[in-house]
Amino acid sequence: MNDKMPDKTDETTILATLLKQCGPGGDANPITLPQGWTQGRTAFGGLSTAMAYHAASHIEVDLPGLRSAQIGFTGPLFGTLTAQTKMLRRGRNTAFVQSELFGDKGLGLHCNFIFASQRETDIRTHQMPEPDFPDLPRTEDLRSGPEQFFTSKMEFVGKRIDTNVKTNRLTRWMRLKDREGLDPIAEILCTGDSLPPSIMGLLDKNAMVSSMNWQINIIADHPETTDGWWLIDSQTHHADHGASSQFMSIWNSDRKLIATGMQSVAYYT
Repeated sequence: MNDKMPDKTDETTILATLLKQCGPGGDANPITLPQGWTQGRTAFGGLSTAMAYHAASHIEVDLPGLRSAQIGFTGPLFGTLTAQTKMLRRGRNTAFVQSELFGDKGLGLHCNFIFASQRETDIRTHQMPEPDFPDLPRTEDLRSGPEQFFTSKMEFVGKRIDTNVKTNRLTRWMRLKDREGLDPIAEILCTGDSLPPSIMGLLDKNAMVSSMNWQINIIADHPETTDGWWLIDSQTHHADHGASSQFMSIWNSDRKLIATGMQSVAYYT
């Protein structure tokens, strides 16, 4: 963790400071969406999810770790953002928390977060096939996106998607430039939606796509990786009638599975 006081000139604290502005519960702390954190006409989905998670995780002081999240991208988020949270149910081991983000045009994100304590079990299984793991990126190969787009806040190698290659699967190492002091779960949520929907690998480059929802399950008890690198893997397994379904997974630098996910994506051809 970074023990320095936040400083507007210190780029390593900007994102962590932004999330902290959500405050405990979040609903009384409006946030102006920073420039460069958008995708199209809305806030980047990873950032808005991380904001909603931060607000939810501070609704009570003794919540267990996050195990699962259901995220609905209900509308565009821009301008002044506010988070509203609600404890749906708190049991002995599990807490269900609703967290929503509102922007200048009303509700833009609806999330249900499930926080659950770890339990010992006699049954363990691991059936997720590993993707192909490219070497960790070298500093001299790194690039970022244009300043007005959320990819300017990230680093990766090459293009996130090559429209000249038709494929239903995208796999890339991605990391945040600004990650000092972040809750590892917030970092994963912010990074995990950083690839284009994998249906784009099958469409013409001018086709429009829009993620409608995102289910993510946290697998690792204590997520960590080398130098902020997370391998994001996304594979479209069904597409028809303007809607595609994709499986997703997030891996660390030691090839350990960190999270699994699934998205429904609308596409327009």
